[in-house]
Amino acid sequence: MMEILGLSGTAITKLIKKGEVSAVDVMEQALNQVDTVQPLLNPFVTIAHDAALAQARQADELLSKTQPETLPAFFGVPFTVKDLLDTQGVQTTYGSRSLEHNIPNRDVVAVARMRAAGAILLGKTTTPEFASKVTTDSVLTGITRNPWAPSLSSGGSSGGDGVAIATGIVPFGVSTDGGGSSRIPASACGVLGMKVTIGAIPHETWPFHFGNNSSISMNCRHPEDLVTLFNTMSGAHHLDPWSRREIKGMSPPVSPARAVQGKSALFIPALGGNIADAQYQAIVEKGLATLGDLGLDIDVAFDDPTEFQPGIATQMMTSNLAARVRQMPVKAQQLLGPVLQSLLDEETFQSDGVRLQSDAIDRSRTYDRLERVLSQYDFVLTPTLTAPPPLADPNSDQSVTINGNKERINKWWTHLSIANLTGHPAISIPCGIDANDLPVGLHAIGGWDRDSDLVSLAFASITCFDWTERQPVY
Repeated sequence: MMEILGLSGTAITKLIKKGEVSAVDVMEQALNQVDTVQPLLNPFVTIAHDAALAQARQADELLSKTQPETLPAFFGVPFTVKDLLDTQGVQTTYGSRSLEHNIPNRDVVAVARMRAAGAILLGKTTTPEFASKVTTDSVLTGITRNPWAPSLSSGGSSGGDGVAIATGIVPFGVSTDGGGSSRIPASACGVLGMKVTIGAIPHETWPFHFGNNSSISMNCRHPEDLVTLFNTMSGAHHLDPWSRREIKGMSPPVSPARAVQGKSALFIPALGGNIADAQYQAIVEKGLATLGDLGLDIDVAFDDPTEFQPGIATQMMTSNLAARVRQMPVKAQQLLGPVLQSLLDEETFQSDGVRLQSDAIDRSRTYDRLERVLSQYDFVLTPTLTAPPPLADPNSDQSVTINGNKERINKWWTHLSIANLTGHPAISIPCGIDANDLPVGLHAIGGWDRDSDLVSLAFASITCFDWTERQPVY
């Protein structure tokens, strides 16, 4: 049987359409890899084993009766969906005991569009309860571990997707990003994680249409899949008011090596005051030097011109979660884990309309400052994470070590949340490995609706550091 683990979804569907491998063969390889990975790393909440195989058989039967060129873009390719997004007929728990038996009767728009493109849902990937943490563990699902170092966290809140892709189970997954949730595990697991411009892909299930900071995100191994994923899922839908605009489709760059030629970037080493460990900083700077050789014009800002205050983002995310859990029935509240239980306590967390409006004003000011920077540059660049991941066990020390000092975990990731406050697209791209053979990510923010620029940056980066051939040992 042809080995397909680690190939792009684009390559897999071409092989299926040519008859060089069947959809059933592809799915069986994916499920066999699940059997290996799941006991060790725990990336899945639900595995749709029988349904996925049945759909693969249907795909093979359809291929035998149809001209291959008429079949959709991801025909027969397995994919995963973060367990924060509703999937018709497949358990969707949001990582919570309060929704342990929830089986939605419809797909979210993004998932429905993936199915229409021929992709086959293999399973739902782990998330901490209601995406409330940047490590992936919950009372319901347990700990999801890093494939490069199982004692460490996979990152969160889309940790399951990061692991499933890094270990070759699927070429891509659909996730969400409300403060870095796709980009944190992408960096920690050594894959691509892209948060699109808010509304570019409809995101209707998280119940905050107005004041929303979360976007549908794409995690994958190969840049070419980002193009097709975006084209498949993007476009307005009435269920998401943020999606009310025309979205231009993407094409891959004609020459990846020239994809950033003539473009400019501002590197902000300490965006939001988060200083990276010297080793991480050096790895990212080496990657930037190579991108500079490809024609990317890079300036450095030692002071943050966006004046970004990460506390605004964390406050808004906490407020959203608190509002949500307080609207749940009492019986459901009693099943919540300790993190969300704390938000039910008025003494622990208080909120008032004036403060929330003040946060909204600060959010608007942050947008204006970032826009001024992006009117001069195509990208704002930073390290994705500032240090290696913390330990996976939530009962252990959850600090990170930066330049020899133990720091709170918020110093690891909160600079990423600026793109969630402003709605701009952002991506984490693997750019090297540290002394312990752990992946290091380069983070880029692009202009509003300039998602294609970030994809071009990923294509250029792969010519500098080819992460697609690296396989974790776990």
